[in-house]
Amino acid sequence: MKLSKLSSTFAASLLLIGCSATDTGDDGGPGDGNAEQNGDDDGDDDANTDDNDQGDGDGDGDENGDDQGDGDDQGDGAEDDDGDDGDDGSSKFDLGGIPDGGDSTKCQAPEHTPCDADSSDPFHAIGVNCPDEYQVTAAYNGHPSAIYLQVGQLGSYDPATYPVQEGEKMVVLSTGNAWEIGIAASPANTVLPGYDPGVFLAAPLDPYAVDPTGAVDCDDDPSLVGTGDCSNTIQAQWEQQEFGAANDYAELRLTGQVPEGASGFAYNLAFFSTEYPVFYQTQYNDMYVAWLESEAWTGNVSFDESGNPISLNAGFLDYKDAPNDVDCFAPCTAPELQGTALVEHAATKWLTTTAGVTPGEEFTLVFAIFDLSDGALDSMVMLDNFEWNCEGGPPVTVPG
Repeated sequence: MKLSKLSSTFAASLLLIGCSATDTGDDGGPGDGNAEQNGDDDGDDDANTDDNDQGDGDGDGDENGDDQGDGDDQGDGAEDDDGDDGDDGSSKFDLGGIPDGGDSTKCQAPEHTPCDADSSDPFHAIGVNCPDEYQVTAAYNGHPSAIYLQVGQLGSYDPATYPVQEGEKMVVLSTGNAWEIGIAASPANTVLPGYDPGVFLAAPLDPYAVDPTGAVDCDDDPSLVGTGDCSNTIQAQWEQQEFGAANDYAELRLTGQVPEGASGFAYNLAFFSTEYPVFYQTQYNDMYVAWLESEAWTGNVSFDESGNPISLNAGFLDYKDAPNDVDCFAPCTAPELQGTALVEHAATKWLTTTAGVTPGEEFTLVFAIFDLSDGALDSMVMLDNFEWNCEGGPPVTVPG
């Protein structure tokens, strides 16, 4: 029987301290619950480098730099001959003011070469802040056990369900022990004390919609930017909670300036939950939110096919390895989850989120996961392959 945990309500504040790309200072280590960008890679596949430190999880690590990529040879971002930008009007969210890469010039988004083979840096694992490449401030905040570097494919299914998307490693964030994701049939049921934001998510995350009716978003009314979730997608899921709201919170955070040659970004994610099948379609709706703070958009950018945040009740929950009474009656199996902690539970496929930004603007992007309603039974998100591009346009998440 699942035990609910009453959490203390408090406002979580995150201290993100930038350090230069040439900083050789000591990293936070697992005792801090933070991963630091200091270039001191020791080859350890754990996201933390000092297994003996015991700290309070209140620091962070980051890396800044000014190096610019020199552009790639992919695509020209051109519009068609009649000047139409090709938008067929079918997008759920339309950030119309965001450029789509120009009309006849090549994309000048920074080039990237994977650098995670010999690195224990979680940001290198997702393709961010590699040496001599474009730099942003990058920080992890969460329990030391809630972050893990997965080396190679996840699971044992052939062909691989979750192959690496970039380089050799992927980042796993969890509401419990992240390393358990690769242990077949692990119970994955861990409460991590000290990281329970309750009814206040870490700023700038705001679960409340800019328009609770969902009729108007920030593209329709730009004055709504900064007043809540531009996507209007989080609130309905968030309000399913009880017993203290968010628990076991963990995040990766990127802040900085959008490269002048880029008008968009993309990344890959996959979501997993051991809440399934017992608490499927209930208030124990563990959530993953990707929050973008920019000039044209403040809100979630990763959705399921119904326009909800990625969650236990997500429409993209493709692999169900146990029957439920809602949409997968016995027999209900998913051999694709072999060799993972999700045996007899559920997960999404690899998903791809893309979103537009304005070249040169200041931005914040937060990848956050948390238990909803209590801290029992873990959910996880795996992240990889962040890249700047010239696609622009509204935030969209699709399988693949």
